[in-house]
Amino acid sequence: MKKSVFSWLFIALLALAPVAWAAPASSPVPLDSWVYPALDKLAGLGMIESSLQGMRPFTRLEAARQTLEAEESSSRQAAPPVVRELLARLERELEVELSRLREPGQEKSFFQPLRTTELTYVYRDGAQVDITGNNARQFPLNTNNFGIEYGEGHNAQLTFETEANLGGWLSLWARPLYEMQEEGAGGSLHLLEGRAALGLGPFEISAGRQSLWWGQGRRGALVLTNNAKPLDMVRVTLPSPVLLPWVFKYLGPFRFDLFLGELEEERIVPEPYFSGLRLGFKPVPWFEFGLMRTITFGGDGRPDVDSGDFLTILSGRNLSGGEDTSNSVAALDARVKIPFLAGLELYGELGGEDEAGGFISKKAWLAGLYLPHIEPSGRLGLRFEATDITDPVWYRHSIYRSGYTYEERVMGHHAGGDSENFYSEISAFLPHGFTLTAGFDYQQRGGHQAVEENHHMPSLLLEWAANDRIRLKARYALDRVENFAFRDGDDRDLHFAELSLRYLW
Repeated sequence: MKKSVFSWLFIALLALAPVAWAAPASSPVPLDSWVYPALDKLAGLGMIESSLQGMRPFTRLEAARQTLEAEESSSRQAAPPVVRELLARLERELEVELSRLREPGQEKSFFQPLRTTELTYVYRDGAQVDITGNNARQFPLNTNNFGIEYGEGHNAQLTFETEANLGGWLSLWARPLYEMQEEGAGGSLHLLEGRAALGLGPFEISAGRQSLWWGQGRRGALVLTNNAKPLDMVRVTLPSPVLLPWVFKYLGPFRFDLFLGELEEERIVPEPYFSGLRLGFKPVPWFEFGLMRTITFGGDGRPDVDSGDFLTILSGRNLSGGEDTSNSVAALDARVKIPFLAGLELYGELGGEDEAGGFISKKAWLAGLYLPHIEPSGRLGLRFEATDITDPVWYRHSIYRSGYTYEERVMGHHAGGDSENFYSEISAFLPHGFTLTAGFDYQQRGGHQAVEENHHMPSLLLEWAANDRIRLKARYALDRVENFAFRDGDDRDLHFAELSLRYLW
């Protein structure tokens, strides 16, 4: 698998060289945006066929492109009212980008000092838990949230987005965060996400603080999620799917993502490099697959790495001498859609922390089922997702003993290694801008320890698009923990409540 990854990437790059059209630069849609569930719903209802759902974030232009595809599909076939409602909300959210796509060649520079402002109140009751085998810790009800850490009691935060675009080919985007905690001595302001992106033909080159989600899972993913803080990185990607020329066109819409960053200083091996590559294909509208690898290598006290060494390590091989010079996590994933069974989607990921016989070993897996159309109106959706990471070597390494973490958060699935996770949810896109999601998460941790920790986590999320500009969100989650911190008989309840107000300028 290692050699074929780079062979495919090289072929793709050569094949794309003669492509004449350009993909202008655009800012990303943050991974916690309501836009993703809306696009997933439209794709599930058969309105979008070209999207590659295992590689996020989307740029705003890519989200707008999918919105246009959904609008064209809904004009050719009978669509339930929920489609029209979602498209109306997306039209307002992506107004600038939709205008750019509808008037190609008319790119203009613009500056939006404020695109969105979001004020959030959070109440946390309970202690954090340690993720065994590395230096990670986490409050179980606060996951996939860019590594933001809330203190016990009352918390408040303010985020906003700003973007400048020069001629359509250069995008500057920032998402600062101001946060306050009840136990803190005052507020703090820092950059949560931000980047500069340059459009070069169909490619986009960016540098900045970014979060990536690689994989088909929605509750979690094996390789990359936004559970940890965004990483400072240099990145090269195809922001929108392209069709490769010649015989490679049979691979269908194609995307790739390649990045290089550096982890923090405060770890057992300080400041190692962290890099990854993902390829995604969609040979037919009902089948998508991808393959990906991330590598931790170098760092203070480790062998120096030059450009040639980087390519060797990213291909999955150690440097000459046979020493274990890197920590690698790799996975394959796929999504299959069966439209005549209520739009049923089956998806999964198969990952490995090592290699044996040319294939991944020490495996973990994720399997999911999504039913987007379980009744005539199409408003209700049902999802089940199971994850097995019971092999205790996952997210650990004998040299990089801080593990597969960044700033004390697992960069992959939030449950960590030596765990199982089972998730179910029912979602409802209701009239008048309401969205209701009820979920239940069951997690087992520490199966290879003397005492196992169990979590039972029901949650309820209510969102309301009050009008074209104002969006309100309320969430409550409970965690009934058995054997907290792997202490036999230490059972307790944890609580998490969140209220937010978002304004689109």
